[in-house]
Amino acid sequence: MYNLSITTGKIADGFSALLMLCCILMVQSCTVPVQTTASLSSDNGDGTYTNPVINADYPDPDIIRVGEDFYMVSSSFVAMPGIPICHSKDLINWRIIGHAYDSITFRPQYRMENEQTAYSRLCWAPSIKYHDGTYYIGVNIADDGFVMFKSNKPEGPYSMHKFGKRLYDPGFFIDDDGKKYVTHGKTKIYLTRLKDDGTGVLDPDDEGTLIITAPKGYEYLFEGCHTYKRNGWYYIFNPALGYNGVQMISRSRNLYGPYETKVLIDDDINYAGAGVHQGGYVETLEGESWAYTFQDRDYMGRCVMLYPMKWEEDWPVVGPEGKPGKGVVTYRKPAVKVKQEITFPQHSDDFSSSKLAHVWEFNHVPRKDKWSLTDRPGYFRIYAQYAKGFEWARNSLTQKVSGPYSTGTVSLDLTGLREGDFAGNGIMGRVMYQLGVRKKADGFWLEMRQGGREGETVVDSLPVKTDKIYLRTEVTKQGSLQFYYSLDNLEYNRLGPEGVSNFWGFLGIRHALCCYNLNKGATGGYADFDYFKIESNRRGNHYDAFTEIDFSQYDDREGMKLVRPIAKRPMQFISGVRDGNWLVFNNMYFKQTPQKVTIELQAETPGTVIEIREGSLDGKLIATCPINQSQTPGEWEKQTFEVSGAVKDKSKIYFLFRGQSQGLAIKNFIFY
Repeated sequence: MYNLSITTGKIADGFSALLMLCCILMVQSCTVPVQTTASLSSDNGDGTYTNPVINADYPDPDIIRVGEDFYMVSSSFVAMPGIPICHSKDLINWRIIGHAYDSITFRPQYRMENEQTAYSRLCWAPSIKYHDGTYYIGVNIADDGFVMFKSNKPEGPYSMHKFGKRLYDPGFFIDDDGKKYVTHGKTKIYLTRLKDDGTGVLDPDDEGTLIITAPKGYEYLFEGCHTYKRNGWYYIFNPALGYNGVQMISRSRNLYGPYETKVLIDDDINYAGAGVHQGGYVETLEGESWAYTFQDRDYMGRCVMLYPMKWEEDWPVVGPEGKPGKGVVTYRKPAVKVKQEITFPQHSDDFSSSKLAHVWEFNHVPRKDKWSLTDRPGYFRIYAQYAKGFEWARNSLTQKVSGPYSTGTVSLDLTGLREGDFAGNGIMGRVMYQLGVRKKADGFWLEMRQGGREGETVVDSLPVKTDKIYLRTEVTKQGSLQFYYSLDNLEYNRLGPEGVSNFWGFLGIRHALCCYNLNKGATGGYADFDYFKIESNRRGNHYDAFTEIDFSQYDDREGMKLVRPIAKRPMQFISGVRDGNWLVFNNMYFKQTPQKVTIELQAETPGTVIEIREGSLDGKLIATCPINQSQTPGEWEKQTFEVSGAVKDKSKIYFLFRGQSQGLAIKNFIFY
């Protein structure tokens, strides 16, 4: 980028102001309005949902039902407050109502003292239960052992009880007689009895009773216990095999065993090469059973998945009818009687409250005297402290990135910055990025910074003459990051190269509002954040037919396979196509009658004809697409076909494959 100085301009006269207003109104009238919270939900608005049910980083989920209410906890690691508690009425639409704790300060690295950090440590794999008016959340702190949180309200506050004993990946369980236990361990699963009030181990010398050993071939990461009792049987859910893993189920008539173990779920759903991991099941008030796990979605983190479940001879069976052990992409919602509004845990914030919204979590333990929502009402203020880089900056305020693609925009007031201060919106991940403004002796400099533990580099910069700036981070559907700035919140300009980050410290990438001083010994100023806004132009499985759509975003398919050619990136395509295979998109929107359809593909030979049909596999034929041999073997190319006949404004669209080309792979399509 050219090193140009940019000055905030002012509208010179009334006519200019009127002209500007007209332009804004014209732009608004010609574009589809961008939604926020609802656009991120997996609720399709038609009685179905699309997995991931929460497309954001909520690892190691554990769900219970109390009456008609569902509560979920998940891992938080170094994020403070920790262990978010989410609430739902339908298992699809969730919101955060509290946290198990405000902060854990046992060790100096939790507080980032002397440049120590605790990334990948602290709390993971929490387990929640309800009994006789009390909510219990048990969790193992990596370096400090098991703790139990107790409250008479699901949202808290919770009291904390340290056990002084390590109970790895715990499954807290309360038997019918009220006795309390924890199943725990990795590869070998142990059972430990707790005190009746759940505040400690019954026998401090008890190292646990071995009850399950992982079956041969499934030893790796056989962990993450979720323990239940149903119809006189004890069940323990465990994942195994890690990234491309499976979910296992063990059953016994006696809590202490012996147990019989089977594979419960073995599927990568709609994200090739990434199996399922830790989860359990929950029953609705109406008697339906639903299984849940997380699935590792790389840069997005570990996202919550939901599956129908039934019982056969007292064994749980997961999957749609006729497909045991398989997940679902799009499926009907749980049949609950309570109507729930469409919502999503992550959301925008204008900082108008005097209390921090539950959606926010600090990176490590914050200094409470160095941030404020009241020093300037309506703004979130961070007072700059020295840090040698973003990774060590205290009081960085984070929010999980929402997927699969979205943008996060901040409005930032710069007037409080002092020399050496840097303030902006960062992305925390395996590679750290920050887009922000640094105060130097010669004024403000807009900088894009990149780096991590090895050090930071300014990859692009330019001077700016303004007191207020807007910073935007876009997460694309390819999983890359693009960074933009604006001086008027109307025209946005890109700064720096495209970025690529990934899952790190057991967390998906996060937005992070930051302000720190890079000059050791200097007295820092402060940054005022006016708002943070999440936007996404898609909701669930709703697609505009006149935009490019990946075939991997189907609602259901028969045959074929998904391929993800680049490890840890989300780009996928369909291959292994056979005669009679099909895939379907349930909610396709046509703003006008299409004339053509273009398909991006590879084909070694001709032979396949793709029939595009409306409504059903034998529904109205709207296009016939005879596939030609690719001009350049192994290269993607676009082939265009005529569309015949009108299509409803909203349609279910099937792609039915007839015949068979050799080496056929399909990536995306677009109508026009």
